[in-house]
Amino acid sequence: MYEKPTAPRSIREVFADAMSIYKSSARSTWMLAFTLELVATVPWFLWQRERAPVLSSDLLSGDLVTGDLLSGDLVSGTLPNVLTALPSSPTVWLAILIAIPIYGILYSALIANVNGIATGQAASAADAVRTGVRLLPRTLLLGFLVICIVGAGLLLLLVPGIYWAVTLQLSFVALVVEEAGVSQSMAQSRDLIKGHWGRAATLVTYVALINLAAYVAVSMISGIVGLIFGAGQASAVSQLLSLAADTLVAPLYPAVFVAMYYDLKLRKGRAGLAVDAAATR
Repeated sequence: MYEKPTAPRSIREVFADAMSIYKSSARSTWMLAFTLELVATVPWFLWQRERAPVLSSDLLSGDLVTGDLLSGDLVSGTLPNVLTALPSSPTVWLAILIAIPIYGILYSALIANVNGIATGQAASAADAVRTGVRLLPRTLLLGFLVICIVGAGLLLLLVPGIYWAVTLQLSFVALVVEEAGVSQSMAQSRDLIKGHWGRAATLVTYVALINLAAYVAVSMISGIVGLIFGAGQASAVSQLLSLAADTLVAPLYPAVFVAMYYDLKLRKGRAGLAVDAAATR
């Protein structure tokens, strides 16, 4: 059972706290996580049926634009390819427009549910969803701003995008836990991670590696099914297994973010007390 830290913890201890939160919240979050991933899968599935190039969920296949995502040719001379890759069907765009607010509601609800378990104030899925609905306008605006900032950084020199992605990763936790405004949430995430960027990047990398391992397992099983039963069966199995794997991994991200959030708040609070004590001497 997770207990909020009373002293700063090591990276390993924070990740252990996150796993404890994840296990404790599994029963109450799996339906939210499943619905979240299902909502994200529907537009992707419709887009795939268009037979247009799509963003692969693994981001390692190199098919983002021209097969050169990892070679550094992401921007130069690729705008026509990007435009070609965009879905042309109104059905796909309608599905995306419907999915975005639903996804925002469910993601905030997932954070609220995980935070409730972490703080000993467990909320039902219905209460968590109501929180997500109430925070939806701020969630959408925050998501838009984070995407713009990180996207601009990635397009410019790549490194600034990675830096801001880590720096702003606690914005949604602050928004849900503190019910802060958009600018306050971003500022709080920046302030908490300032001086602890490496710690935050390491923790989220742990989850990314778990996600990658799940993707590799799904790919291997799908490949075996394809060899035995053919490509058609492999595609269906791959989509079902991907949905199941994503459902399992999805709550782990907010669990890590919540554990990191309370650890960094404690660190900042102690640092502030130390400064105040030094000033009064």
